[in-house]
Amino acid sequence: MQTIRQLFIHPYLYMLIVLIGTALKFYHLDDNLLWIDEVYTVQHTSGIPGSAYPARIPVNEIRSSKFYFDTYRLNKQDYNIFAQLKGLLTSTQLNPLHYPLLMVWYRIVGDDFVHFRLFSVLVFIVTVPFLLLLARKLFDSDLAGWMAAGLYAVSPYFHLFAQEARYYILWGGILVVLHYAFLQALQRNQVKWWSAYTVTASLSLYASPVSLVIIAGHAVFVSIIRKDLWQRFGISLLIVLMIYVPWALAIFFNLDEIIHALSWQTNKQFQVAFWLPFLGQLFFLISIFAFKLDYLTTFERMSANMPPDALTAFLFNMIVLVILVMSFVALFRRTGKVIRYFLLLIIIPGLLLFYVNDLIRNGMTSWWWRYLMFIGPAVILVITNFLYKHTEKGNLLSSVSYLVLAFIGISSIVTIAGARHWHIGNQMNVYLENARLIAKSEQPLLITDLANNRSMIDLMVVLRECNSDRIDILRASPGIDDVAGVIGHKDYTDIYVIYASDELIENLRSQFDGQMQKLDLKGISSIWKILGIGN
Repeated sequence: MQTIRQLFIHPYLYMLIVLIGTALKFYHLDDNLLWIDEVYTVQHTSGIPGSAYPARIPVNEIRSSKFYFDTYRLNKQDYNIFAQLKGLLTSTQLNPLHYPLLMVWYRIVGDDFVHFRLFSVLVFIVTVPFLLLLARKLFDSDLAGWMAAGLYAVSPYFHLFAQEARYYILWGGILVVLHYAFLQALQRNQVKWWSAYTVTASLSLYASPVSLVIIAGHAVFVSIIRKDLWQRFGISLLIVLMIYVPWALAIFFNLDEIIHALSWQTNKQFQVAFWLPFLGQLFFLISIFAFKLDYLTTFERMSANMPPDALTAFLFNMIVLVILVMSFVALFRRTGKVIRYFLLLIIIPGLLLFYVNDLIRNGMTSWWWRYLMFIGPAVILVITNFLYKHTEKGNLLSSVSYLVLAFIGISSIVTIAGARHWHIGNQMNVYLENARLIAKSEQPLLITDLANNRSMIDLMVVLRECNSDRIDILRASPGIDDVAGVIGHKDYTDIYVIYASDELIENLRSQFDGQMQKLDLKGISSIWKILGIGN
């Protein structure tokens, strides 16, 4: 029994868990659906406005799918990094920090879509030791540091975003560093640590303006716990705000455009009940450790048929919920004021912000958990606070609870890896079905007019999912004449019209009277097929 207790006190077990969690970040990294936001990431990195991308495709010419992919291979486009930065600075971005880093990254590592995902994996790996240092600093315990690092490594929530070519994991990682610099500055009160806090806080705002909630929480913490350091903190805060003012002004002057871009977050299908955002946040807290079900997809189906993993997910969720409740009770009742205030001032303001936002805007952002990234590390620290104390005392139940959480996390990660997409909604299945239809053809031709940038994005998602170099694309003008002549005698087995404007479709129907057939297949988007030409 003593040997077992020693196993949980030493770091080797937790090192193994960290290694397993890190290795899993590479598991099926390139297999999951490349979804639209990840394509936008590449576009933003190029520094070219999204509206300009369709203009880079020749009109009324047939090109291979490779040509389309090459427009997103930024090394092949030979962009000048200064021109890219200039393009970024003249765009309206809430998260501008991500893209300059990617501009350097793809030049070193590569410019395929998977390389952009690898950047997120690297950020995750770099974050692990900082979370270890943060937990060790906060709890004054090496064991707490290793336990927190292990939970982070096998968290299915963080795993999901560590495999996405989006800014979320970068934002979360910077905030972990920010919390660590903050605690060091408070304890040591040295210029180097206040400077580190100032720089990191500035970077966090450029990663996401929501970081202001975290910085405000730090200000409240200083006001309550360390009033003697308010002057130094105030100077740091003033410098941070001055550094961010230029971008804040850019956001202000383009506020209408930003509000329009975020209008999709407003739910137009039904009135959001007061309890629905709260329920979303509860599931979010659980999903940090247990994520066996894709809740968005499950709830969208509205089916009486239970998903295969529903029972397992329910059991896992209940276990995590019990541990969460006990951890928060311990935080309120048996934890010192410094730790309690530090963690609660990260968690509560963020949850309240999104709860109120959803009620005011009739939104569902409390269910889009990527925006709650800034809360996740603090929740891991709450669990760590509860478990490490009992583990240090040799409590086997606490040690077993930790192993159960690690097992649930790893099991959830394996489930996520086996899915084509996760927590981005049922609408993503349309891309999968479109790709399956097209990939069945030996030599397909796709006709589209790329009426807008979103059409270009949609097409790229489908082309990548097809994973075929036999696909040709005719980017046609809506008023194109003699499509049959453009196609000529090329031997296409199937000709599909996809992501086309109504004007182009009507034009093609007039040219191929009786040969245009709208496909009525379950799950696909509006696709037409032209019969009797090209083969």
